Amino acid sequence: MPYRLGAIGVGGNSAGHLRRFLAMPEVDVVGMADPSDTSIANARANVEGLDEVPAYADWRDLLAATDLELALVSTPHTLHHEHVMGALDAGLHVLCEKPLAHTPELAQEIADHAKALGQHVVVGFQRRFSPGYTYMRDRLQSSDMGDITHVQASQWQAWIGAARGKWRSTLALGGGGQLSDSGSHLMDMLLWTTGLRIVEVDARMRTYDLEVEVDGAAVLLFENGAIGTLSIIGTGHTFGERLAVVAGGGAIRADWASGGVEVILEDDLEAKVTREVEGLAGGSNPDEHFLEVINGTAPNGSPPEDSVHLLEVLAAIRQSSVSGQREVVNRT
Repeated sequence: MPYRLGAIGVGGNSAGHLRRFLAMPEVDVVGMADPSDTSIANARANVEGLDEVPAYADWRDLLAATDLELALVSTPHTLHHEHVMGALDAGLHVLCEKPLAHTPELAQEIADHAKALGQHVVVGFQRRFSPGYTYMRDRLQSSDMGDITHVQASQWQAWIGAARGKWRSTLALGGGGQLSDSGSHLMDMLLWTTGLRIVEVDARMRTYDLEVEVDGAAVLLFENGAIGTLSIIGTGHTFGERLAVVAGGGAIRADWASGGVEVILEDDLEAKVTREVEGLAGGSNPDEHFLEVINGTAPNGSPPEDSVHLLEVLAAIRQSSVSGQREVVNRT
């Protein structure tokens, strides 16, 4: 029998997830919840296959009225913890959009609760399933690359115009700005590909006319002694993302453009050139991976535990921007 899935939050960000789940014969989307009638109407209009799916204004009514096994959580960031914990308590496995929570303590609670219940939580960091970033991770963690010495990470986006006046620009629902929104993808890749932890940060941020950060820059110190820089630009014009890592045995760079187009460049030390990596295997997405994890055919490639350190770093960056001083990354 197909798994029965309910969607908590059906705003614009959920559309891609719902289309993929509706195309899977192993999944039936049997309910959705959103307090906005407009969001529910837009979901029905924009995602084929939702016309007859029952909708609820309160996510608790969805869980109570529908016999579910899986939950998709795609709601404002500060609501993730409540929704994921509620779905876990109802006995469901959960795919949650990033960021998992808006504080490291809440992310740790989710990780601990899922482990105690023996249920799966997959966080929707889709770059973890891209062939380029997967290759980058494998190379950086191979023995011939040597120790990582320097990291450069930058992202630019016209975030401020899209976020102004929306929930993403509020502390109450967004929990932060560009840094924890699109920027969390870049920070996740920085940590995931290198396998390193960050121990100190020195950061500055600008909010412009919003209550959350828009532009930010930070100097990073890693536990192995490597140094790095992070630049998050919410006043950009087009979308772009770059992660460059230098190690003793070479360097590798990933460029991610709008639409998920990747270019992976790697140093060829023997030829003394930088080459584009070709022939990368096809990637996946969080929705397909979620089903693999549930079926037991793959280990969880984006577990909630990984989000704890990411959120510790984001908290330290925000603290440093307020204090104007270097801050230690506290462990939860």
